[in-house]
Amino acid sequence: MSVILDTLLLRTKEITKAKLTEPKTSSILLISVAITMSIILLMYVGILYAEGMMKQYSTCRDKIVGFEQRGMYPSPGEFRLALSFCDS
Repeated sequence: MSVILDTLLLRTKEITKAKLTEPKTSSILLISVAITMSIILLMYVGILYAEGMMKQYSTCRDKIVGFEQRGMYPSPGEFRLALSFCDS
């Protein structure tokens, strides 16, 4: 029993450091700013992509309407079929 007591007394003089520390306010703020900036960037890229797709659809539709006005599509069914190709 004395051996157990001796080893416990020797270990009490050791200094232990905590492994987990509380995050500092500056690191929390930095992470929040990084997340906010990434969300804004993703939204901006998404808007630009959607705008490009709408312009592409509009250009395709304008071309087909121009061909229809020149009489290249004799029936409304062919005209609708040509417009359906703009969707893809």
